[in-house]
Amino acid sequence: MPFNTDASIDWATFETYLAGVVEGGPSAIAVNMAAAEVTSLEHDEQFESIRRARKVAAAACPIVAGLLATHTRGAVDLGRRLVDAGAEALVVFPPLPTFSSKPLDIKMVVDHHAAIAAAVDVPIIAFNTGNATYPAGTIGALSAIENLVAIKDAAFNIEISADMVDEAAETDGGMVVLTGNDTFILEALMLGSPGALIGYAATMTAELVVMQQHVQAGRITEAHEVWQRIGPLARMIWRAPLRDYRPRLKYTLMRQGVLPNAVTRAPQPGITDRDKADIERLFERYGYADARYRPSGRA
Repeated sequence: MPFNTDASIDWATFETYLAGVVEGGPSAIAVNMAAAEVTSLEHDEQFESIRRARKVAAAACPIVAGLLATHTRGAVDLGRRLVDAGAEALVVFPPLPTFSSKPLDIKMVVDHHAAIAAAVDVPIIAFNTGNATYPAGTIGALSAIENLVAIKDAAFNIEISADMVDEAAETDGGMVVLTGNDTFILEALMLGSPGALIGYAATMTAELVVMQQHVQAGRITEAHEVWQRIGPLARMIWRAPLRDYRPRLKYTLMRQGVLPNAVTRAPQPGITDRDKADIERLFERYGYADARYRPSGRA
């Protein structure tokens, strides 16, 4: 989400930026997600982002919206309002802090998602994170919810990813695992995730689409060539402290000429001098200023 220097939303840049993402060829575009700083957006701003994204994308691809709420009743209400604003699918963030306690009861996870799914007539995507990692058996249980079609895995643990893909395979297509692990996107695709719902696609969209298409077609050597070029920046952006991937990502987009600045909303800190220097070194080494690495894949 681009901001002006006073931290208000820069809607003009938002629309031109989203147009570039559309040109990159994704199957869908997700707004109001963690990379878009949804935790700092007011509800009215989230609704407006959906409306504007729908206008920009037109018929090119659907708009998916993140659904962030701390309790089920609030999630049901917000889900309805997001769909009324034009969301064509919802990604359900785990309600924290309730879902951060271990062990996490599968029935509690299913009941929360089922309540949301019953309230809206759009596909639902669950969201597995490091803060709320769903236990084995959750995917199979969620697959019984008719319009719950996928789960985003962003636990950043490749063993968990492999187990989730295996469990999803047992649902006979009822559920798929979309990787949200920015540091090992190629590996997750090769494990069996059919696609990615991922913050790194905020930049290099076209390159990531090409890589995914190579994997789906069995062209692993070609996919690996893409990842060798773009993977180093992903690993740098999503290094510790993980919180700071947002200003790093915005600084990357600014260096590519996509965003006018790297402003974030407090309390998210801005980019550090060390991060700037490391991103600059990667730009120099891999040529990330080249138009091919912009979201659209061209100037």
